[in-house]
Order: sequence, then structure tokens, then C-alpha cells
Amino acid sequence: MKIAIDLTSTQKNKTGIGRYMLGILIGLQKIDKDNEYYLFTQDDDLDGFGIYAPNFHMVPVNSRILRKTYIRILWEQFVFPFRVKKIGADVLHCPNYTMPYPVRLIHPGLAVVSTFHDMAYFLHPEYLIGWKRRMFCGYIKQTAKSCDKIVAVSENTAKDSLSCSKPKNKDIEITYLGADDAFFNTPKADSATREKYGIPTKYILYVGTLEPRKNVAGLIKGYRELPDSIKEEYKLVITGKKGWYYDEIFSITESDPKLKENVIFTGFVDDEDMIPIMKGAAEVAYISFFEGFGLPVLEAMAAGVPIVTTAGSSLSEVAGDCGYLCDPNNPEDIASALKRALNDSENKVDKALARARTFTWQRCGEHTLKAYEDAVKFRKGQ
Repeated sequence: MKIAIDLTSTQKNKTGIGRYMLGILIGLQKIDKDNEYYLFTQDDDLDGFGIYAPNFHMVPVNSRILRKTYIRILWEQFVFPFRVKKIGADVLHCPNYTMPYPVRLIHPGLAVVSTFHDMAYFLHPEYLIGWKRRMFCGYIKQTAKSCDKIVAVSENTAKDSLSCSKPKNKDIEITYLGADDAFFNTPKADSATREKYGIPTKYILYVGTLEPRKNVAGLIKGYRELPDSIKEEYKLVITGKKGWYYDEIFSITESDPKLKENVIFTGFVDDEDMIPIMKGAAEVAYISFFEGFGLPVLEAMAAGVPIVTTAGSSLSEVAGDCGYLCDPNNPEDIASALKRALNDSENKVDKALARARTFTWQRCGEHTLKAYEDAVKFRKGQ
């Protein structure tokens, strides 16, 4: 098969979907030496995907104009279909809910696979910007009706996808994400790395974008409920860049002198520093209201660090019985979980490490390749 993958929406600083695509490409290169892959990529990021296999080919597009979102969308819909047809692709993988809908007229034999990460646009619109929510709700409904195979990153997302859209093919492939080997093997951050970001020796860590869905404000409120002796010993370190509607996060901290002293915002952390910083944490807290998968939960497990996360949805699906679960709306419950995890009072770390080893990018690649093969069969009516 000739398989085209659309990487043009991926930013150079890879978070979220970008990291998902990095992982899939790791897995696919390990398992597939036969099919030919054509990776449509911004030409300022050709070295950013770790491509080494000879059957994987970079197809550069002009980043100077396509980094502008509205131009990229127009290109996706009206130019990309012709580019895909020109290489004679059998399958197109669109990893971000959308697809080039005119491709059905231009290249009718093409099988299309789309990844659905979560259904927050339908289920939790309050956490999203209005115009973006409306746009992606439309994308998801149209893509579900038009594509030949949906890939979901968790069982929870697969279930939500069936209830929120009307897929033409209801046989959804579940492709759990993986933990990179580095999370198992990298040493803890040294003093120089910590000093670079103003991080003390003992700390509780949050990793992610500052936005309402991530419930960073709720985490800070839970941390505030801890005894002063614990807060003085363990600072709360919040890493990640600002997203949107983040004012509450800073207003809570600024209004409380003890929080102002004990909560540290690092901003974006370089990729090479993130794993050592996570490895050095006393615990990782990721108490999001809603996620499609929740990669930081798995990564904390792989790093051998206690994980505090949300009860219910995909987060507890990933953590299993290896995490300290809590109600994201209850500061007292959050504080209780944070306190128990600091001492790993239930000896969950070893179980979490073993569980994390079952989530691999190779396994993700195997299920993704199966989705490509299934899409071709479905397109041919088999």
C-alpha cells in the first residue's frame, strides 16, 4: 500500500496531537518495512519526526504560508486532494478530526482514516472557545460520515464517538498511546536542570497546557488544602504554556501569600528537560476534567512516579488501579489523594511501572496499520 499521512497541522514544539504522531511514526517504522509512507510535513520541520526507515518519505509543504491556519485549511480542502492523488495513495490518515472532503470527488478510490482524540467539543463545550467548538463539531460529524475508518485513542473516546456522531463505519479501532523508553530509563533531573526552571529539590508536578479543561485551578485549590508543613516541604511546580481562559489560575495564586510562595510556574519546558524533571518529582498530579487519553498519566507511571488523577473517563482507564484517584471538583478529595501519593501509601508505583510497559508505541503502530488495512477493505466493500 501507499499510505499518506497529513502532518501539516503539527506545530514544531510538539504537544498533544504532535506527540501522538511522533509516537505512531516510531511504532510504524518498527513494524512495517513493506508499505510506502508519504508524510506531508511543513518544510520547517522536516527533521522533527524521527524518520529513518527507507520506506518513509517526507513530502514538504510551504511553511511560510501554511503556518497560517486559515490558509492551511484552504490548502487541506482544495490542494491536498490533488497531491494525494498524484502520489497514487491507497490510504490517507488524517490525525486531527478533519479530512479533505473534496477528495471523494477527486480520488474516489482512496480509503481515509481519521483519528478522534476526544468528544469534548460535544460533551464539554464550556471548556472550549466558541468558534472553535462549533467548527470542530461540524468537522467531526462530517468526517464520521465520510471516512472509512475511525481510530480512537481510548475505549472511552470510541464510546463517545458513537454517541456524538454517526460513523459510516461503526467498527472503531482503539489505538492506545505509548510511553517512550526514555521515561523508564532517564535519570532524575540534576540541580542544574532544576535551577534552569527555578524548581526546588522536592516538588509535586503538573504537566500540560494552562486551560480550563486541565483543571489547574482545581489542583491549586486542592494543594492549598494540604497542611502547611507539606506545602513548605513540597512546592507545586506547574509546567506548560498558557492556553486560554487561564486568568483564574494566576488570580488564585496571587490572592494567597502562601500559594504565591509555594506554587512555581515554569512556562514551557524543553523536551530534553521534561523527562528528568518528571522523574525527579515526588508525584505527578493530572486532575483534568476530561481527556481522550491523558498521556501524562501514562508517562508518570513509566517514570516510576506516583500519579494522582481523575476518577472516571479515560484517565482512570489508563491508570487502572495504579493511580491515586480523586474527584476533580472536590479540593479536599484532591488534597487527600496528593497526601497519600506523597508516601505512596498503597505501594502503587511498582504496579504502575508494570502496567506502563504494556502501553507501547509499537502496539499503537500495529493497531494503526490494522486500521489502514481495514479502511481499504471497507472502501472496496469487503
